[in-house]
Amino acid sequence: MLGYADALKAIVARYPHARLLELGAGRRPSFAPDEMPGTIESYTVNDISEAELTLLPEGYEKACFDVSGDAGKFRDTYDVVFSRFLAEHVPDGIAMHRNVYAVLRPGGVAFHLIPTLYALPFVINKYLPERLTTTILKVLAPRRAISPKFPAVYSACYANPRRMESILRGLGYREVSVLPFYGHFYYENIPVLNALHRRFSRLAASLGWNFFASYAYVEARK
Repeated sequence: MLGYADALKAIVARYPHARLLELGAGRRPSFAPDEMPGTIESYTVNDISEAELTLLPEGYEKACFDVSGDAGKFRDTYDVVFSRFLAEHVPDGIAMHRNVYAVLRPGGVAFHLIPTLYALPFVINKYLPERLTTTILKVLAPRRAISPKFPAVYSACYANPRRMESILRGLGYREVSVLPFYGHFYYENIPVLNALHRRFSRLAASLGWNFFASYAYVEARK
């Protein structure tokens, strides 16, 4: 399986002079424009905060809008719209995918890396109080601890390909692809539990039990 960067670059390579939009990146886009293959026309960074976008390095265009709000100003603008670890924080995931469809040019592609329900760490993160999950995160993954921690609701974040295809095709997308994958680093500090988790994840992957998948690549064409 391709890593996220290689998978995204393979998509971008299909579009000569592509117009790219990265969602929710704020001041920290995932890539430099010259990391993209071929000759891209533009690399635009989105965020809900105008203040965040003012801190964006040179070389990027800006698009300030709420991904689950009104994106009409950017309709039919981009060839590739992508995100990673954004979708779980969006209050209305279906609205986000609808907006992405709107801002894509005909034939354009959306590509998202999402954490998925019903992996146990994300069920805990969704349903336990935010103060408690912040403490758990600091203990199990201190490198990932963020203050303040962004609430995660996991709206429309599923590893079940049929479920995601139904949502996206219902919004007009075609050629929908959902690739689930398994395992989670939150168990690394608990050796016995980590060993059991790895064994179970291999079993779930081999049997296609996507209900227990932890993440997924979601790709869909307009």
